[in-house]
Amino acid sequence: MTKQTHALFYRELGETDARPLLILHGLLGTSDNWQTLGKQFAQTHRVHLIDQRNHGRSPHDPVHDYAAMAEDVLHHLNRTGIDRASIIGHSMGGKTALMFAHLHPNRVQKLVVADMAARRYEPHHEAIFDALLSAPIQAAQGRAQVEQHLMGQLADPGMVGFLMKNLRREKTGGFAWRPNLPVLANGLYAVVDAVPLEMNTLPTLAIYGGQSNYVNPQDLVDFASACMQFQSHEIKEAGHWLHASQPDEFFEEVAAFLEG
Repeated sequence: MTKQTHALFYRELGETDARPLLILHGLLGTSDNWQTLGKQFAQTHRVHLIDQRNHGRSPHDPVHDYAAMAEDVLHHLNRTGIDRASIIGHSMGGKTALMFAHLHPNRVQKLVVADMAARRYEPHHEAIFDALLSAPIQAAQGRAQVEQHLMGQLADPGMVGFLMKNLRREKTGGFAWRPNLPVLANGLYAVVDAVPLEMNTLPTLAIYGGQSNYVNPQDLVDFASACMQFQSHEIKEAGHWLHASQPDEFFEEVAAFLEG
């Protein structure tokens, strides 16, 4: 299948002549999830909060893998006139950032990988996609009806609240999901796949949640072996969504790394 690059939707914060910083969300996330932290980083950076392909307001595409998503980032830098940028990537966004840094290291200033390693993970999102795809979004009279369905399937208020941010009302009635759910569901093996992690000199920070199982000691060894300028930080009280649950510590550590 031919891969096409896309002009990604983004929100820009900060002064246009400040140092560029791109923020890439995770699976089923959007640029909206990073608005509060984005405003904080915009005190010192020109921040671009990006919707990755098949998410938010960015174009849908039948291809959803890290090579294609990395080329979307390259296209974004080129069309916005950015030569080099620092990148923060969370979860799936972290792997996009790692792939982009592997393919285009000369376009990266500093790299922040949030609660993600470069290795392959076992697929574990099936229940979430089953709940989303079975939700009665076209017949629903209100958001509460969709939310009730998701709670019945997932029984996780935090997760359901996160997913509900992807629901939009249709002018013709009913609702629709912003993400390209069929493509994402079929592409889960590509989402959890490994990305290259080879010897490099890019300043890299791995920041991870102490209550998350996404980053283990061997992952940190692998990062340290490949990245000649490597730092790591554990947010002990955080899970996978460390930037949402512990935003102050996340901002403090990442800002110090970007300024260092």
